[in-house]
Amino acid sequence: MTEPAAAVDTRVCPACHQTVPAGAFCGSCGADLAAPRQYWRTLLRPRVFAAAPREPVALPMVTSSLFPHLPQPSRTPFRLGLFLLLLALCGFAALRLLGPLVTVAALGVPLLFGLYLWQSGVLRDTPNHALALATLTGAVFGTAWVLLTGGLIARSYGIPMAAGFVLQHLLGVGLAISVGGAVLMVLPAVLVRFLRPPSRESLDGFVIGALGAMSFTAAATLTRLAPQFTAGLIDNVRPLRLFVEAALYGLAIPLTAAAAGGLIGMMLWFQPSRRAGRHPARIRVALVVFTALVVTMYTAVWVIDAARLPRIPQLLLHLALTAVALITVRAGMQMALLHENIDDHWTGRPWLCVHCERVVPDMPFCPACGAAERAASRSSRRARRESPPQRE
Repeated sequence: MTEPAAAVDTRVCPACHQTVPAGAFCGSCGADLAAPRQYWRTLLRPRVFAAAPREPVALPMVTSSLFPHLPQPSRTPFRLGLFLLLLALCGFAALRLLGPLVTVAALGVPLLFGLYLWQSGVLRDTPNHALALATLTGAVFGTAWVLLTGGLIARSYGIPMAAGFVLQHLLGVGLAISVGGAVLMVLPAVLVRFLRPPSRESLDGFVIGALGAMSFTAAATLTRLAPQFTAGLIDNVRPLRLFVEAALYGLAIPLTAAAAGGLIGMMLWFQPSRRAGRHPARIRVALVVFTALVVTMYTAVWVIDAARLPRIPQLLLHLALTAVALITVRAGMQMALLHENIDDHWTGRPWLCVHCERVVPDMPFCPACGAAERAASRSSRRARRESPPQRE
């Protein structure tokens, strides 16, 4: 016979009106119980990110934005991986080693994302056919799009640059290609959603969307730059330009693409809460607006390139757009985690929160730190339920 849990202090949450354990956050809806009762704070809870409770929503951290299933200690190796990726881009650019430079730029971030899927347990929780479909369709679309549009770009650059209409023509061609690429980039998430996956958690959609988008950009980058291995098109380019291009293709574009694809996936997988006082229509509209904003940033890459800015300002502008994209995806993820429909698997029994490492009741949100338990993989949740903390 199961021993009854020890009595805990309770209070009524002013946001959802549920009786929950007394703590800093509501274990049922995640509301910050210490914050003033305001609509926008309930909608977004800006002080504490649901996937990384030590960070605010407006902090553009790459690891917690793109690897949301990982607890805080497990993100350190991925921060090191991103640092090594940047170091490799700098080193290969300085040495003008084009082959390794292109390979690292195209595959660095996607490989880190693949390691994240394995390390977090998401690889075991998500159907293999869904992951394979997102990866393969993204790669095929990326390769086909570059092969299809490569001749169009070449013909555009063949027009004499002194002609008065050339800049407008180039901008029109580039914008059309960027917009078309953005549409194809998010199609893998749409295709997987048509398969009616068994799980409809928002972060499942984020994983599928981000994986498809990064596969698209990786394949597009390899297809676009591979001919330069033998054609000698950039053999005499200065290292600074090589580094700017590598940072663009290796960091700015894949991170922005992952944000756009992830938002599309969350929007498609999101199931609003049925509780009274929630506003599902507003959450859906916000997710659509966030997605449109990030896709617009992705297409703005061409405008920045066509402006012919000096290399350093160009790189800084690209990185600024990437930071805004990361903040936008964090805001969308926060709203999805706070307001999605919660299943009935929460037992209320003691278990360990992987974010603050405290023993708290098994609830949708940690009453101590405010982390969304759905930000942990289903494998992690299942293991903690099967092996509850032992009483001393």
